[in-house]
Amino acid sequence: MLLPLTLSTGLLCGAVLLVAAQEPEIPRVAPRPANTLIMLPDGSTVHAELALTKPEQEYGLMGRTKLPDGRGMLFVHQHLADHGYWMYHCKIGLDIVWMDADHRIVELSPDTPPCRGKYTSCASYGGHEPSLYVLELPVGSIKEHSLAVGQTINFSAPQAALGQP
Repeated sequence: MLLPLTLSTGLLCGAVLLVAAQEPEIPRVAPRPANTLIMLPDGSTVHAELALTKPEQEYGLMGRTKLPDGRGMLFVHQHLADHGYWMYHCKIGLDIVWMDADHRIVELSPDTPPCRGKYTSCASYGGHEPSLYVLELPVGSIKEHSLAVGQTINFSAPQAALGQP
């Protein structure tokens, strides 16, 4: 009997990276509706859905066929760590931005393609620098807003997600 072995704590487009004899189970929890406003360094705003819990993060943007400009998803992790992401069950490409506890950009993955093959062929992205927040944006957003490592993105972090009252 083969048991799933978690290879990465990273999440993206709703999947946990597993090695097993069968495909990983698709999470059944949809993310919360847009409920946080993010201000990019150029002054542009993004209305972002929050992915606070592990099931919400596993589901992510899975199954979406579009992500309009000015929209995104903010993943709020419990701990500062190397959070690698992958694009299993994602139907659209994304720009991905990793941030530390001070909302400073520590890593970028522009034009991240969806994985159209079997889950075993899906590449992992990012997770090379410790991060607490990950922001998924429509493809082209990193270039359009001139996002770069070292810049700060402004938003109010949900305190409950960080284990604080």
